[in-house]
Amino acid sequence: MKSIKYIVAGLILAGLTVNSQATITVNWGAADTSFLTDNTGAAGYLNNTLIEIGTFASAPTIGSPSLAGFSAFGTSSTANGTVAANSSGTGGATFSHNQIYMVVFNAATQGAATQEAIFFVNDANNAAWKFPADADTISSTTIDVHDMFTGTTATLAPGGTIVYGTNGLDPSGPYNLIETVPEPSSYALVGMGLLGAIGLIRRRK
Repeated sequence: MKSIKYIVAGLILAGLTVNSQATITVNWGAADTSFLTDNTGAAGYLNNTLIEIGTFASAPTIGSPSLAGFSAFGTSSTANGTVAANSSGTGGATFSHNQIYMVVFNAATQGAATQEAIFFVNDANNAAWKFPADADTISSTTIDVHDMFTGTTATLAPGGTIVYGTNGLDPSGPYNLIETVPEPSSYALVGMGLLGAIGLIRRRK
């Protein structure tokens, strides 16, 4: 009798162990009317640039490009402005039941990027934008760049939020990347302008 109890207990424990290691999957879809572009508009659809999905330890500040507290769950790359991929992994406390965010860069690596975008669709408006937990019966979800917009317009859908960047409309439909990180040359021009202004002030004195 005791041996049966031990066997049952062992099976339950094994089941819990397997469940805690269950894999969650986020499918990335992209409607053909939604595009990721840089600040050059229709001619600048992003191709082979880095995209990350993940979550923030605390809600990011709107208007800030900071990725402090961001944990990436999966990565992909753009293909002529669109993205289609899937990412799998164990949820863990970092991701389980947390809001999904998408970060887009205008280069193949974060370090090489001069522009970025951070956006999400509030999971209260679209439940797909929340990471499932390992213990959930359905351990997968599907998100789409097109979830950000209402129909084929550039109007943000309910819950669609651009943390950093902008959105607009070009002849091919809505897009949402996004002039973001000033290029090093921009900093240099600003610096030279300030030095020139200081020089003029000194000469007048």
